[in-house]
Amino acid sequence: MKKRQPISLGRYPWIADTIYQLATNSNPAVTLQFREEILAERIKAELREEMEAYSARKQIFSEQRADGSWPNGDGDETFFEVVRRLFALHDLGVRKTNEQVAKAFAWLSKAQKRDGSFPLNLHHTAYTLWVLAMYGLGRSPTAKKIVKYLEKTRRKDSGWLDPQLEPRLAEDKDSTSCPWTTLHVVLALTEYPEQRRNMEVRKATVLLLDRMFKRSHSTFFEHPDHWRELDYGYDGTACFKWAVPKMVLVLGRLGCGPETKEVADLLDFLRKTLRPNGRWGANLEGNDFLTLRILRALMAVQEAGNSA
Repeated sequence: MKKRQPISLGRYPWIADTIYQLATNSNPAVTLQFREEILAERIKAELREEMEAYSARKQIFSEQRADGSWPNGDGDETFFEVVRRLFALHDLGVRKTNEQVAKAFAWLSKAQKRDGSFPLNLHHTAYTLWVLAMYGLGRSPTAKKIVKYLEKTRRKDSGWLDPQLEPRLAEDKDSTSCPWTTLHVVLALTEYPEQRRNMEVRKATVLLLDRMFKRSHSTFFEHPDHWRELDYGYDGTACFKWAVPKMVLVLGRLGCGPETKEVADLLDFLRKTLRPNGRWGANLEGNDFLTLRILRALMAVQEAGNSA
């Protein structure tokens, strides 16, 4: 097997300090992901042993129920509690081979409806697909059902709008699909190479670019300022934010390099919001995991530019 070479982010000199900070981070979860997924360096056995004892992971696993779920009231909310815990565990270096994670995905498959959707809203279903793909389960029966559901619920303008998030104002009744719902559907679908070639997915991306930084006509993050937020977390609101990094990742997957105007504008936003300590986040300290995801998005657009 050909040895994978580390990926250079030399196009972006303004993140040099970011790379140094993450490479020397004392958080084992950050160090593991940075070396394994960003620079593709060989992971030392001692680091993986340290991860097994990592308190943040142990805390989440200790709260897991015997059936594979996590407590968060009853009914539909339990479903998304499982999804967001799986997202957090992935950030903490856990992968699909973990027995407790496998049990959580088994529980999740039983919560899926016959039409392929999950409880709550359409964007929760799309987010679930994204998490499945993160773990390398994008071709599982559960994921395939979600893809079919999303394709069936696509609107005439190539976007998506959850029935519960219909526009409230009279002047918005004939508006386009919800940009925030569409963002998370496109984010999930572009995990698949065949979907990246799909013209409907590309049309949905154009719709997104037209609606970014503007008021959302639906009840999902209505204010324009929501687009600029870099909150990162695992609760029911924060996980749907940090829209700019997600959009950069989508554009990179679709082959848009850094010189593309749409990408360049978003990269300018990221350059301006980089904290003095080399991180991105909602506060001055920044967030290591958000920073990792932004670096992945930058890698995607850089690779697109290199192959153009």
